[in-house]
Formats: sequence, structure tokens, C-alpha cells
Amino acid sequence: MKKLFVIAIILFTTVISMHAQNMQEKNTFGPRPNLKGDLTLSFGLNMLYNNDVEALNLRTFGNNDFKIGYMYPIQISNSNFSFNAGINLSFDKYAFDGDSTTLAIVSGSDELRNVRLQSIGTDIVGENSIVEKSKFETNYVNIPIEFRYYLNKDKVDNGGFFVAAGGSIGYLINGKTKIVYNQNEQTKKIKRKENFELNQFRYGAHIKVGISGFGAYFQYDFSELFNPGRGPLNNAEEPIATQATPFRFGLSFNLF
Repeated sequence: MKKLFVIAIILFTTVISMHAQNMQEKNTFGPRPNLKGDLTLSFGLNMLYNNDVEALNLRTFGNNDFKIGYMYPIQISNSNFSFNAGINLSFDKYAFDGDSTTLAIVSGSDELRNVRLQSIGTDIVGENSIVEKSKFETNYVNIPIEFRYYLNKDKVDNGGFFVAAGGSIGYLINGKTKIVYNQNEQTKKIKRKENFELNQFRYGAHIKVGISGFGAYFQYDFSELFNPGRGPLNNAEEPIATQATPFRFGLSFNLF
């Protein structure tokens, strides 16, 4: 995740350097490069819908959604509408409620692989340890598209108020678990990179409202969090893999 974040910052810095000499006013956050489109940071919360596995319950807070991406607008004729398409990197964290669980893979052939929820015991963190946090992360590269309606057609891609609806498709870069624990008054961490049967492709829909470089969004994934039939099993008489789907909401800010 850190490497991806550094790459995103480098790309942003490069673009700013190339266009710093040609600045103009666009939004409430001050001058911006004379470059069509928006480089946007988004911050929000992740939640799970249709989760029927108690051990997969999440904290109210700590399930952070962070994105950095670029959207390019195309005004439709001379109307109030625009079509926007782009690319972004997303970094999603899911914090287990209770901090006593982590993800693990049931070994076997590809046909039999299944992710399970493993209790965090001394076999993982050792003796005299207190678990403080347990979470897992997903990192995707996404291609979003959306249609925007501006109240003022002269303000299309120029700071005007808009409402938008669209969708996106994403490809999994990697997954990771992280356990933070205290042992003998020392804070320690255990990280493990693995795909954990997370859905390789995800797709969903979103809505947005915004004005002058500031916005709010809601996004719902139609795809399951885990590959179909490979997620943690529920507690039914005949257990089946959870079909939990993520949704998220938050705020966005245009860097230019």
C-alpha cells in the first residue's frame, strides 16, 4: 500500500510541476493548473451489507476508504450534462470488531481454497500478548465513469454545482492483514500479504454531489467482497460462504 501511495504522490507532483507556470482560479481551494479535469482525493468509511458471519462484523469506525484519482470531463453538446471518465487507486481498510480475529486460507487445491476467520491466539502473537487492532486491507485500481448534471452549463468543469451518477470496475492489486499487539510493553505488528480469495474484479455504482472542488459520495458494490463461494462460512445448519458486499460513503476534495 505504501509503495502505491508513493507512486500516486509522485504522479501528482509531476503533473503539478509541469503545469505550475500556467495557473488559473477554479475553486474555493485556490489557484489550479490550467489542466482539464480533476485530480481528487476521497476519504470515507467502508461497511458491509448482507454480512451473515458474526466474526466478520466490523467496527463502527476504522474502516477507512481512501482514493486518489483523475477524472476527465466531456461536455455533451452545449448542454448542462457532461460525461466523465478516469482512473483511481483505492485503499480500503476493514477493522474487525473485537480485534480477536484475522483472515486465513484453508489450504488445498484451487477448487477447494476457502478463506476462514481465524482466532488470534498465542500461536500467532505469542505469550503475554494483548491484541490492540486487527484489520484487513484491499487495494484496487479502478476505472470510474459517470454522467454529471450542472445547474449552470457555463460552469461545467469549472466549479459549478452538480449531481452525478455512474459506475466503476476495479482490479485487485493485493490484499493484506495487519495485527497490532502489545507484548511485554512493546508494540508489535504482524503483516501478511495474500489475496485471501478477495474478489479479483469488483464493480458497482455511485452517486455524487459537488461544488467548487468539494463533494460527497455514496458507492455500492454489486460484486461480493470475496470470490463467490470462497468467503468465510456462516453459522447456518448447512453453512455457505458469506455473500457480503461492501458499500462506502465519504467526502472528496479536488487538488486541481
